[in-house]
This record gives sequence, C-alpha cells and structure tokens, in this order.
Amino acid sequence: MELKYIVPDIEKTFGAMNFLGHNRDRFQYDRVNNRRTDVLEARVYNLGSSGQGGQIEVTIPGEVELKELDFNEPVELVNPMITSSAQANGNFATVRWTVTADDIASLKSRSASTGSNSVKTLNGSGDEKK
Repeated sequence: MELKYIVPDIEKTFGAMNFLGHNRDRFQYDRVNNRRTDVLEARVYNLGSSGQGGQIEVTIPGEVELKELDFNEPVELVNPMITSSAQANGNFATVRWTVTADDIASLKSRSASTGSNSVKTLNGSGDEKK
C-alpha cells in the first residue's frame, strides 16, 4: 500500500479558519530550458487556523480565480489534502507538510445566501419572545 496523501478531519485538524491573504503565485518550471514559464500552476494563500494555533499555507490550483476576501473573514477548505515530502541531510531529514485544496469558500457569503441566522428565544412558558 502506498500512502499518497492524508484527508484530514477538517474540524479537528484546522478548527476555525480565517482568511489572511494571498501569499504568492507558483508557475510551472521548464526543466528542458531550465527556467520558469508564465503558466500559472497554483496560488498559495495564508489562513489563520485555531486548530494549528497559527498561520497555515494552503495551495489552490491555478484554474481557480484569485480570492479577494476580507482580512480575517471566516473560510473553509473544499476537499483538503495533506501531503509530505522529505529532504535527507546526512543522518537527518527535513519533512515539509503541504496543505492543498480544490478551493477556499467564504463562510460569510454562505450565511448571507441561506438567510439570517435569527435566534428564537423562549420565555418561561415555552412561548416565543417578541
């Protein structure tokens, strides 16, 4: 069995996530000519994660349009995966964990499209308060 990637339990692994901004674009590399091309491969965004206790980088495919969300806006990941790579250095190795997802979705726009989240309060007799 070959382990290619990990599908995390989103709530336990990341907790609440907030959009912190666009970090960088990643372009395809032409190994024959030994230089970078102008073909967009992916975009990397910074998210705040309560589950990780800080900032995480998330890579989204280049086909997805640029995310221009408000700073600290609540977001969620669409189909996240975690991959790892290791670089040997003598008797040691450095492991790098990479979070990729199909998209980043705003929770703010989702709650606006589903209507207001009004909370009904009941008084002591079980009737709704006005």
